[in-house]
Amino acid sequence: MILRTSFILSIVILISKFGITQDPVFTQFYSNALHLNPAFAGRDLSPRIHSSYRDQWPAINKAYVTYNIEYDQFADDLHGGVGFQILHDRTGRGLLNTTQFATCYSYQLLINNNWTINFGLKAALVQKNLDWENAKWGDQIDPTNGFVNSTNQPRGANTNYLDFSNGFLLFGNKLFLGLAFNHLTRPNETFFYNIDNNISLDKIPIRTSAHGGYKFRLLQNGLFHKELFVTPEFVLDFQKNLKRYNFGTYFVDGIFDLGIWYRHTRYLDANNESFSPQDAIVFVAGVETNNIRIGYSYDLNLSNLVVSAVGAHEISFTMDLPDKKEHNPKFRVVNCPQF
Repeated sequence: MILRTSFILSIVILISKFGITQDPVFTQFYSNALHLNPAFAGRDLSPRIHSSYRDQWPAINKAYVTYNIEYDQFADDLHGGVGFQILHDRTGRGLLNTTQFATCYSYQLLINNNWTINFGLKAALVQKNLDWENAKWGDQIDPTNGFVNSTNQPRGANTNYLDFSNGFLLFGNKLFLGLAFNHLTRPNETFFYNIDNNISLDKIPIRTSAHGGYKFRLLQNGLFHKELFVTPEFVLDFQKNLKRYNFGTYFVDGIFDLGIWYRHTRYLDANNESFSPQDAIVFVAGVETNNIRIGYSYDLNLSNLVVSAVGAHEISFTMDLPDKKEHNPKFRVVNCPQF
């Protein structure tokens, strides 16, 4: 068990070194709206503050833990929304720590009486820190005894960089479609030196995200409310050797939200062989009352990579703050799920 746990915790280091890096993953996509697409800034018109906590593979003692805080609101004078995000991702019991400070702007353009499009931009300062004293490397592994050998891996340096994203969001009364491009300038995030003792280049591949959904009324009379709404959705991510497909449906009955998703992830390694370490069925439950939304989701892992580490827990809290002034009626709320 100790060897298996140590091996899993070392995956992040090996992945970072060989170019299979990935951004933090959330299950409650629309709670973490600015993380999904900067075009969501100001989506509710009223000020919104949000926080999320995600613990992935909890059986491995906090192997992957992510915190996210967002604030956004709509400003008529700016013809769009502004937002701020603080994200902290702790991987491998704190071996790798990533902190991001970001600001977003979204411009809203009315196409006609039925359709609106948002154009979003995001700028972020990212800090990545590696615990060099406790990091494990591939040349330290003994097949029988685990990590017992010394390493020849040269010590590198922690890294800071600027990162930029943009996004688009087309929406009407029932349908919404979004597209986001992350790491537009492909910043260098490597920790390692090359043979000349200079920082080597390890540019982050651009990550493209497509998402959308269609909301319709399923029943005239729901269980707890006069109407039951259903929203089938998709969220797709493509980044070099990573492909992630999410398909799901939300059921909204008054103040209650229930959702179920299927996630399929494919990685390609250096030999073009694929593996799927994060396939999952996801269950989401949320409640909305008095401008407060609380959500919980559980990822049931379907992968054979870590049987003992089944699952991921994610908790979200969102509050809509009082708006001090009325907005121009020409500006529109994005009619998308809240979780």
